[in-house]
Amino acid sequence: MTSRPGRPDASRAGEADVSVPARRDASRAAAHDASPEYSRDACAWCRNPIPEDARSDSITCSQRCRQARWRFNRQVEQLEAAAQPKRLAIADPPYPGLAFYYRDHVDYGGEVDHASLLQELDAYDGWALCTSAQALPAVLSLASSYDGWRVAAWVRGSRAGESTGPLSSWEPVVYKPARSVVSGDQPDDALVFTARPRTTDPRRVIGAKPAAFASWVFQLLAARQGDELDDLFPGSGGIGRAWRAACATG
Repeated sequence: MTSRPGRPDASRAGEADVSVPARRDASRAAAHDASPEYSRDACAWCRNPIPEDARSDSITCSQRCRQARWRFNRQVEQLEAAAQPKRLAIADPPYPGLAFYYRDHVDYGGEVDHASLLQELDAYDGWALCTSAQALPAVLSLASSYDGWRVAAWVRGSRAGESTGPLSSWEPVVYKPARSVVSGDQPDDALVFTARPRTTDPRRVIGAKPAAFASWVFQLLAARQGDELDDLFPGSGGIGRAWRAACATG
């Protein structure tokens, strides 16, 4: 439908009186009023003027400024998120096929259902699951349903004994960090530490992890004082003791 000849189109009344720069400024203001750093014609990053031929919703003067502003704000968001207390879990269950070693333990429950265990771990902000090199392919197959996990290696040294093949000298740890913050103080994803049985520990169980291992896993999880840590298979209680010591020292 067209307007009558000689009369202005009511639907466009007043539009001719608004300049292109004015419409652009109005569009920017409407889109970015919520941003306290925004000034109508000044770049939100470098404060230089925004070019006249820029998009109407532009708040930066160039791609370089837009990317720099995004990276900066992203780091701020990460730091704010990292400051919040996290829920962590460490699971060091009997390794698949080896549960019989613990049949005399008070809380022995047979083979562990690792599918259910991973589902339980996924409810935490960060978690670590200890397993064996032999069981790793099966565990990773189950873990493929979840996001954000990685694999680290504890090189503990081989144990003397007869074998039909190379002696196992390492154990994998499947883990998901609770925080993602850029830092120059990140841990290695491998720990080389020879474990010795804690023969004087009355709570010692087969496979009990040393304090150095616990400290390393805390770093992998990006754990901080104030976080909550659940040891899902306490065994000797060493993980809990190491966590309390870490929190006490800050």
